[in-house]
Amino acid sequence: MGKTTLLVLFVAITMINQYKGEPNLACTRRDGYCSDSNRCPSSGGYVEKLTFKCTCGNACCKCTDTCPNGSTCMNEGETCNGMKDPNGCCGTRFCCTPITTTTPEPTTPIMTTTPEPCVVDCAWGKCKNKCLYYEEKTLDVGCCGLKCCIYDGN
Repeated sequence: MGKTTLLVLFVAITMINQYKGEPNLACTRRDGYCSDSNRCPSSGGYVEKLTFKCTCGNACCKCTDTCPNGSTCMNEGETCNGMKDPNGCCGTRFCCTPITTTTPEPTTPIMTTTPEPCVVDCAWGKCKNKCLYYEEKTLDVGCCGLKCCIYDGN
């Protein structure tokens, strides 16, 4: 019985030493970082709390940049030739949206023509947007974009 107890104690100590830093690795492997508390405070970007725990029960957090399309996250000290937004990037970085100037293209005169009038020719039915289930329909035959719905009487 003494050998069994000693073996169990040895295995327990070995496992504790082996997995001592594992919760932090489980967090960082998933692009997370360990918080100083059990919460994930936001310092910009989209912050989510992952299910993995860090040492001392602290939260494992992950931050994703949320700059709008066309913007990029930049570090403090970098020059932004545009508008700065401190809310879209993680940490102390900021979104930089460049100011775009567009040169208007030369316009060409628009030629307008009067369309020919549409002549309705749905001799045996009625022109409708949608035919009823018991009506036979023909494709845009003389209905100026609508369906010619024909009731066959059966």
